[in-house]
Amino acid sequence: MEKQKLSFFKKIKTSVLDFDGYQNLASEKISKTIGYIALIILIFSIVISITYVCKFWTMINKSKEYINTEISEIKYQNYELDIIPNNEKKTIEINTENGGQPVVIINTEAENENEINESINNIKSQQNGILILKDRIIIKSEVSKNTIEYTYKEISEKYNINKIDKEELIKILSGQEMITALCIFAVVLVLYMFILYVSSVLIDIFLLSILTYIVSRISGLRLKYSAIYNIATYSLTLPLILNIIYFVVNSITGFTIEYFQVMYTAIASIYIITAILMIKADVIKKQYELNRIIEEQERVREELKKKEEEKRQKEEQERRNKEKEKEKKKKQEEKKDKGKIGKEPEGDNA
Repeated sequence: MEKQKLSFFKKIKTSVLDFDGYQNLASEKISKTIGYIALIILIFSIVISITYVCKFWTMINKSKEYINTEISEIKYQNYELDIIPNNEKKTIEINTENGGQPVVIINTEAENENEINESINNIKSQQNGILILKDRIIIKSEVSKNTIEYTYKEISEKYNINKIDKEELIKILSGQEMITALCIFAVVLVLYMFILYVSSVLIDIFLLSILTYIVSRISGLRLKYSAIYNIATYSLTLPLILNIIYFVVNSITGFTIEYFQVMYTAIASIYIITAILMIKADVIKKQYELNRIIEEQERVREELKKKEEEKRQKEEQERRNKEKEKEKKKKQEEKKDKGKIGKEPEGDNA
């Protein structure tokens, strides 16, 4: 039977809903499987990037509103930033009711190391956040365990920024430059997330391949490595889709699932075990059908052999009957010949 070619979306449907279809997926070329998982990771990276851009766009709009209403003056010169609020608070924290949005902490008046370290520890404790200090900006993101730090000197030299005030900052946040910066940020984030998740998923596939090998050997199946790799890879389809959905929901609402990573691995393991058992059942079914075909062929051979033997015996019997008939006729002819010979002398005497 010719193997059915599966499109990308058909593979997703089969991976999630059709355990019987894993036998076809297991026979795919590894190159096609790699292309499939790479495309899913790319889609995942794009979704994450769009989510982050939306979050930062919301944060920018909120920051503009906050600057207009709560900040009296902003000064930036000689690579140092000074933000003066309307109230007498030394540290400004811009937060939203939604836990998924970044937290912005501003502390440009921190002079000693203890105050600076306290602000840094505060931003590190956040899931997503930005810390604005007098001489640098620190970004904390949930996609990375470490914070990213930029000095104002680096930013000024790169973008040729020497002096900024409140009105100019609002103009920058509202202008085309900010949209361009967000687009560049999105592209860079897509590449970063793609590389990050490719390495993470490759480790997951390696570990799941070991599980696939163990389960297949226990069930009595001897699978090629390509089949083991394919089953392990396609078993990650549903966990990756759920991961995308969870990330979006978490970013929008702040809703978290404590043991999501455990569930992620457990779902893939269940798919592997079920797929192996289904393949094993299909092999047993095919073996049973093959045995029935062999038995039927053996029965047909026996019947043909029996008919052939009966035919041979019949032909032998007919041959013997013909020989007997021939022998009988021969004897009758000999008897007639003897009778004729006995009558001939009487004719001569007359």
